[in-house]
Amino acid sequence: MTDVLLDRITSLVERYPVDETSVLTAWARIRVLSLLVGDLHAENRDDEAVTVLQSQLGLAASITLSSGGSLEAAAGHHDRLAADLAAVRTEKGRRSPLVSAARAHRMAAAVCRGDHADLRLFASARADGRDYTGALRLPA
Repeated sequence: MTDVLLDRITSLVERYPVDETSVLTAWARIRVLSLLVGDLHAENRDDEAVTVLQSQLGLAASITLSSGGSLEAAAGHHDRLAADLAAVRTEKGRRSPLVSAARAHRMAAAVCRGDHADLRLFASARADGRDYTGALRLPA
């Protein structure tokens, strides 16, 4: 049986040569993170916080790609967005949409800076037993 998620991850990651200093690599990894979040929480499609996290990761990938070629500039954009979103948060609790939006941009900033902890977290230790870490082509 074909693993559709693995195929989607592979097509994103292998689209460009892996270069830890490239916005194209960061873009692909943030897109993959969005896919992993969506797949991991597929049973929670009505959960607004999960939906916002996934969609904001998609937005974060676009912001990264249009950052002018600098990963540090992209990370700075994400840091500012996360801070702005956290500043206007009116809801309480971890599950609010604004908290999820801020988290997405913090995650994207981390990817831009070469911190792949969130990618590893969402790619491995899954309840279904699948592990996508190898497909991500992350540095050792």
